[in-house]
Amino acid sequence: MAKRDYRKFLIAGVLIVAVYLIATNRSAPSELSTVGYTQVQTVAGISNNSGVVVLTGGCYQVVGNTDSWIADAIMKGQDGKVDTRPSIYDVTKDMMNGFGMKVLMVKVVDVRDNTFIGRLIVQQGNRIVSLDSRPSDATAIAVRTNAPVYMRDDILLQHGQKVC
Repeated sequence: MAKRDYRKFLIAGVLIVAVYLIATNRSAPSELSTVGYTQVQTVAGISNNSGVVVLTGGCYQVVGNTDSWIADAIMKGQDGKVDTRPSIYDVTKDMMNGFGMKVLMVKVVDVRDNTFIGRLIVQQGNRIVSLDSRPSDATAIAVRTNAPVYMRDDILLQHGQKVC
């Protein structure tokens, strides 16, 4: 092979490796993308021994039902209160801190059979994990770690009521 051919081969190889490195190492994992999602504010409450979680994003508000003890856990987390004995959400937060893990966000990603489906996005070092989770449980953890909560835009529009 001529010297010129080696150069072409070398340049092509370098370009292929560069494209691969850019595509694999410099792009954010899809779990981190919030395109098509709206950040929502969370308010929890208890009414008639039933838990209610209200998620408000933009001009839309989604009201979801949950167990009263989960709504209570969300409220306590928002207020920074810990019972005499820590809840499972307090223990989870402490465990994550102990292992160097960080809650990046909660995403409400789907609705199946009138049940909201969520993902708890967690980081440990350079590893990111997306965990299947009930949105109310994930929110109870997120409020303890100051992590944002996002809802897919179409879910917010379809299941929410316009409030402004």
